[in-house]
Amino acid sequence: MIEEDLTRLHLDVYDTREGPWNPVHGELEIPAGWDFLPSGDAFVTRTVKAAGSYWVAWRPRGRNRPHRRRLGLWAPRTAIEAAQLAAEATEAERARRRDQGARSRERQEAAYLEELANAIRRFLEFPPEYAGLADEIAEAAAAQTAVVGSGRVGRTRTLTLDQRAALAARAYIRHHLTGYHDALDDLTTEWDDEYLYRQIKADAQHAVDEFLANHRQLMP
Repeated sequence: MIEEDLTRLHLDVYDTREGPWNPVHGELEIPAGWDFLPSGDAFVTRTVKAAGSYWVAWRPRGRNRPHRRRLGLWAPRTAIEAAQLAAEATEAERARRRDQGARSRERQEAAYLEELANAIRRFLEFPPEYAGLADEIAEAAAAQTAVVGSGRVGRTRTLTLDQRAALAARAYIRHHLTGYHDALDDLTTEWDDEYLYRQIKADAQHAVDEFLANHRQLMP
């Protein structure tokens, strides 16, 4: 019977006290001519993987470690060395592309913040006399609700831009231009906190409605 060439497989290999181990193949020996590449350099790791032969090294779950942790790769020494040389040779170009990408993302982010702020201004519908207040609300609400990776309403792509703008504006007004936080600070435990909290939120929504109505028309 011909033994299976495990170097052709992309195995998950666990670092155990008894040595490298795989759930299917049991205890393993690291193939001759292979080295360990620690995690950390994404370019080198991708390049080694693209070369074809590798095993993924893991630290197994433990009593105080509920999840396994990837340690790096076992791969042919020649593949690792070639990837490291390629990383050195292309570092300047990759740095230039990273810089270009960062600037592009900054421009896109600035354009989106402006687009969201303009949508908030449209939602507010304040007359010219309140243009300064509209600008303040629009710019602050856009900045607060569209933080990258925050998951806040400004990043909720399941909503239209106008829906995001309305929610962002109302949230900003509720938190900064009504007595919402004062009411929360005065909340006691003498009554049902959940009931009182719902009542405070409902009152705050009415306060936002009143604020908008008052500022969408000229005050007498």
